Amino acid sequence: MHNSLIYIGILEPSQIVSEGIQSILFQSDKAIKVYRLNDLEELDELCEDKTLDILIISSLQIVNREKEIKKIRKSYHNLLLVGIDYGLMQIPTELFDGTFTLYDSSEYFINLLSLLNKNKKVNKTDISDENGLTEREKDVLKGMVNGLSNKEIADLLNISIHTVISHRKNITAKTGIRSQSGLTIYAISKKIISIEEIDLTNH
Repeated sequence: MHNSLIYIGILEPSQIVSEGIQSILFQSDKAIKVYRLNDLEELDELCEDKTLDILIISSLQIVNREKEIKKIRKSYHNLLLVGIDYGLMQIPTELFDGTFTLYDSSEYFINLLSLLNKNKKVNKTDISDENGLTEREKDVLKGMVNGLSNKEIADLLNISIHTVISHRKNITAKTGIRSQSGLTIYAISKKIISIEEIDLTNH
């Protein structure tokens, strides 16, 4: 972060998609500076002058380039990579800090970026363990994200409703998030649940 200004790079060959993303970013209440990139090679040049906080990159740009992406992650370990998932192929989610699709709402997109950037500030070395959710709490969180009732979660995990309620309180206390939409973004960004696992009828 640079005096609360967020530096964002966009690597997306489609002008329509790229300008759409820029439009959403500029309409948000965040202080944002956007840079357009035509290729990964421009990242080194850009980062000599500016320290990017987030690089939004088309998943199609990483096909057969996993080694390059891993090298970028190593060179710029504070840079968040957010992938545009076109749903045309299985993208290696471990390469990204978060992903979104063109069908997601602008609110979801902005919340995802904000949450990722906020978590980066809290703990840059290991975001996934920052809030220390236990494996059982993660299981309960998955149920919450999918809109299951306490009883449904209890039956699914073979635990008591009282235990589910206790886990829910712990999750809220650790994450500071109460809404289902907020927890959904949290769970996706932490790779606790994938978009494919989410029952969208409950959102």
